[in-house]
Amino acid sequence: MTVQCGLCCCVLALAAGGAAAEGSGADTAHNYAVIPPGATAEEIVRTAAHIAPSPRQLAWQERELIAFFHFGTNTFTNREWGTGNEDPAVFNPTDLDARQWVKVVRDAGMRGVIVTAKHHDGLCLWPSAYTDHSIKNSPWRGGKGDVVGDVAAACREFGLKFGVYLSPWDRHEPSYGDSPKYNEHFRNQLRELLTHYGPIAEVWFDGACGEGPNGKRQVYDWPSYYRVIRELQPDAVIAIMGPDVRWVGTESGYGRETEWSVVPDVAGNLDSIAAASQQVPLDAGFVPRDLTAEDLGSREKILQAKTLFWYPAETDVSIRPGWFYHSEDDARVKSPETLVDIYYSSVGMNSVLLLNIPPDRRGRIRDEDIKSLTGMRRILDATFAADLLAHASVTATNEREGHAGASAVDGDNGTYWTTQEGVCAAALECSLPSERTFDRAMLQENIRLGQRVEAFHLEALSGGTWKNVASGTTIGYKRLLRFPAVTASKLRLVIDRSRWSPAIAAFGLFKAPPRVQADPDGGSFEDSMTVKLSTDVEGASVYYTLNGTIPTTASERYTGPVHLRRSVMLTALASVGGELCVESTTARFTRCMRAAGITLLTPASVHYPGHGNSTLIDGVRGTMDPHDGRWLGFEGSDMSAIIDLGRVRPLTRVTAGFLQDQASWIFLPSSVEVSVSADGAAWTVLPSANIPLKQDGQTLVRDCTVPAREAQARYVRVLARSIGTCPPWHKGSGGKAWLFVDELFVE
Repeated sequence: MTVQCGLCCCVLALAAGGAAAEGSGADTAHNYAVIPPGATAEEIVRTAAHIAPSPRQLAWQERELIAFFHFGTNTFTNREWGTGNEDPAVFNPTDLDARQWVKVVRDAGMRGVIVTAKHHDGLCLWPSAYTDHSIKNSPWRGGKGDVVGDVAAACREFGLKFGVYLSPWDRHEPSYGDSPKYNEHFRNQLRELLTHYGPIAEVWFDGACGEGPNGKRQVYDWPSYYRVIRELQPDAVIAIMGPDVRWVGTESGYGRETEWSVVPDVAGNLDSIAAASQQVPLDAGFVPRDLTAEDLGSREKILQAKTLFWYPAETDVSIRPGWFYHSEDDARVKSPETLVDIYYSSVGMNSVLLLNIPPDRRGRIRDEDIKSLTGMRRILDATFAADLLAHASVTATNEREGHAGASAVDGDNGTYWTTQEGVCAAALECSLPSERTFDRAMLQENIRLGQRVEAFHLEALSGGTWKNVASGTTIGYKRLLRFPAVTASKLRLVIDRSRWSPAIAAFGLFKAPPRVQADPDGGSFEDSMTVKLSTDVEGASVYYTLNGTIPTTASERYTGPVHLRRSVMLTALASVGGELCVESTTARFTRCMRAAGITLLTPASVHYPGHGNSTLIDGVRGTMDPHDGRWLGFEGSDMSAIIDLGRVRPLTRVTAGFLQDQASWIFLPSSVEVSVSADGAAWTVLPSANIPLKQDGQTLVRDCTVPAREAQARYVRVLARSIGTCPPWHKGSGGKAWLFVDELFVE
């Protein structure tokens, strides 16, 4: 299979700062391009294919996993956003050990750390000379402590890269809102951080811009901040509100299925770019803006562009519901399985994962967090320990001299398979020494040359027929695929479409550790339900619990179908050779009345229709991914529905499930109101459930239950009231808020 790309005579106006040349006669890759008027579609696409990361962007991407430490005043006041009025004396950890923080995340596979040097409340976690609102005026270590210094030293000891978060919004600083004066104050604090603590790998800015203590808002002088960083720490990437790394658009930890690192028109001032240093051309013209749309870099987008830049995504999420430590969340730490799922959906989708692990009031990482991080690492290590393609023989339908197909499976990311120039579709056929079972695949492009692949799929030879195993769109730095286990000795990687000659640096196949499959994998039932458990490993044992706890070998051993007559949370683990495997399976089953039908009184958005009205009563719960097809979304409007139970029944309670992802403008309802009726005409209103609106960075699924007090009814009307518009403290203030609903249960 070979498909020739549309050829053009040159790559357009590429500028310095990118990676090395592709090969003999090839164009050199760079990290941005200016598109001249009249450029053809073929010229623009080829130009996009040759844009590559700067050295600092490449080094950042290769870190893959970075830890975020949110620590400060909020840790001790039990807040997420401080007021700026806190006395520094509240900051007094009893056993702060930055070495423990860094060792924990190093052992979990992190390659870098970012610490909140200053959050919105303004308290500096280093002894700043430019404010008294600093830990130098706290009782901790007699005012002689330096959290930033401790973390930087621990990073040097354990070999991790070190970064800082410095909040531009400062709710304490008196000069905030006096633009020239505060901007100089902020630059001075930047200089302190960038000159006192050794090499800095990442400077992280968010865009929060609220009022200061004088009631004024600040106009941030972003270009001047960038100049300070480039002067003092030229190897540091400037993230989120900066020109090197962008925010993926959600704090859920889940990225896009199609993630392009080359995006159009990040800069707003072409004249500034033309006049700028060729090493940092984007800094002068960069304008921080919303880049959270689902489609940022498709052909349709880039063909309208005036400029193209390498601007990759960072995906952030907290291991806990909040970003700072709260003791009430000790039982709500994300499980190892959830962290692994997030890893596949961030690192495995061409992004870098920034995982927040907040220290507690002692100044230590909690055991609950360590347990989840350790479990995540064990699952990933067990999965990727052995590449089944390590000893495969490989043939390619097209290859360039010096870049044969075998280069994709040689375990060396410095080599790569590519095709002859202009061949944009091709395939690798891999033959294993014997049949092997696999359920994971890993692909990497040589992004030093650019990101090129637009569509690909995997095929396995089974029964003499090539069968599709998995498919995807973008690859980029890394793409991880999960699919049902396949047993085969021959398989093919097919590049269906690429913007220029694909350059595949790595292709691997792996087998995840045994995991239990539940059939069904959750849902609702009226009287009873039978659940079957199985694994893909012959001879494996299965242990399970029905209360959500992790099974041990002392738990119930699976010997036959599990018969349920009540609502349960089933958790199961496989055991091989007497040793429990690392990844558990959890499924929730709810006993409730089977609805005969449902009528929506308010229509769902055409963008989030689920599979129709029955989405709300199909027994399949929505996940924390709003795009999973299991949610009904309502933009700025309430959700009102009537459930028909088919006949008059005694009721105990009514439950409605909702998604919260405030970063994606998805909020919980303000209230849930339930009415019941025997005939659909006369209605009895039950006590409503009110949900206070609060700022919360956690992505979660929350159930709201209304007691029915043994009412007799055939019809149940559920009204979930939307908050309508995003609140003043939200980045989308005044815009329509989303309400996501699934599932409705009547018990």
